[in-house]
Amino acid sequence: MATIIIPAFRRTRYVGDAIRSALAQTLQNIEIIVVDDSDSEDIKNICYSFEDARLTYRSNKIRLGVLVSCNNAVSESNGQYITVLNDDDLIAPEFLERSVNIMENNPHLALIFCDHWIIDEYGIIQNELSDSNTTYWHRDYLAEGELKNPVEALFNGSISVGSTSVFRKSLINTSMAYKDVGVCADLWMACVYVHSQLPIYYIPDRLASYRVHGDSETNGGTPRLPDSERFIYNFLIQEQWFPDKNALINKRIVDAIFRGAKARLISGNRKEASGLFVLCAKKYRSIRCIIGFVLCKFPHSFVMRFFSWKRKDFYSTLRSRNPNRSPRS
Repeated sequence: MATIIIPAFRRTRYVGDAIRSALAQTLQNIEIIVVDDSDSEDIKNICYSFEDARLTYRSNKIRLGVLVSCNNAVSESNGQYITVLNDDDLIAPEFLERSVNIMENNPHLALIFCDHWIIDEYGIIQNELSDSNTTYWHRDYLAEGELKNPVEALFNGSISVGSTSVFRKSLINTSMAYKDVGVCADLWMACVYVHSQLPIYYIPDRLASYRVHGDSETNGGTPRLPDSERFIYNFLIQEQWFPDKNALINKRIVDAIFRGAKARLISGNRKEASGLFVLCAKKYRSIRCIIGFVLCKFPHSFVMRFFSWKRKDFYSTLRSRNPNRSPRS
């Protein structure tokens, strides 16, 4: 049996589509657990509207965060294989069947992940953007099979953990479900699996769809994403999980601090923003954090105009890239 866990929080627009894609799996022996971290009556009603015995709704009366919510669902699951489907994403009908068959034939594997499509808010596939996304994360360099250099794949961002992955339940380590991981549970899980030297397998086919829309965490403009990244990268440095990557990790810490401070400055929280900019400038001698600190002295209207001019949307940037880079032979 396989278990599909769908973590939900407040959003109702796409969760029905996510559930439908889960119910449409060609692998028949499945269960679906929707974990609602917002205890939303609307999400509850959407789940109950399906009237399918394979679907279970669970709600948290107190917000627990994605990682703890999913770990609780893992504990009550019956499946030997676990996938976590974001409430705004989709999986192809054959996703679980293909993944589970590979894991059944390779009992040493801990994790399987695949490539994915980029879809817009209406569910329409963005072909060129999908190609550019695959190239950006270096998945065009990966052949199907067990990863030969998982550390390099991790720091290239190639390993996609979330709606594109299937875990072997017996090898999931729930003791590392730190709350401060926050919204970056996917990055954290990838770090844990690579550090633990657990075998990871890649399927190059696009068996899932990642939805790009204004309400996604990537485009949210809040400090939650960079704060979660900062916790994870600081942990990697403190515990020396990947010492050969310390220089790169420190660069990512600087970037996370800057983005977290920027989000606070834009929202009007000058005190916290200033403190973070100073921390980053002193510890890492970051020029852009010095500029950020100076901006804290300007009127908010100027700050908004400055960052509006400087802002680059990640997927808009991808559109300008050439998706036709030749993969290595």
